[in-house]
Amino acid sequence: MTSRADPAGVFRARLERVQAGDMVALGEMFAEYGDEVFRAAARLTGSRADAEDVTQELFVRLPTAARGFTGSVAQFPGWIRRVAVRQALMAVRGGRRRREVSVDRVASLTMASDNPLDRLTIDAALERLSDEHRTVFLLKEVEGYAHTEIAELLGISTANSEVRLHRARRQLRELLRESR
Repeated sequence: MTSRADPAGVFRARLERVQAGDMVALGEMFAEYGDEVFRAAARLTGSRADAEDVTQELFVRLPTAARGFTGSVAQFPGWIRRVAVRQALMAVRGGRRRREVSVDRVASLTMASDNPLDRLTIDAALERLSDEHRTVFLLKEVEGYAHTEIAELLGISTANSEVRLHRARRQLRELLRESR
């Protein structure tokens, strides 16, 4: 029996309920980790719709996937984020990505502005990078993964991850310099 004074026990009990297919426990997990999963997926896919798909798919599969989680309560956020990253990378590689652009974003790119920096935001610059460079940049600079972890996630060498990051940074600097 778990008590409120034992957060690890409460977490383990909830995780066991998720593994057993308890939808209430799954909803609790979604409430606690859904935003984090969505943000990681959105950064990698570059699309709100694709991030929603990744998030939904992850939580639909969580009862089965959670059976493979053997870490502590403190390790779970990192584990679920890695699962989200892998899921998002599969969506990117699979070509299932939606190429939706909001009306506001199009308007902001086409309207004349007094401030040249408004013409090309960092998001727009990131969109102009190749998928290879953008993915490594986001995994390293935004998600905080080490090059060895990135290499494992993407199936590339550590050196290749480092080179892609260097090229992404250089291209971003050039794009942002051009926008001034």
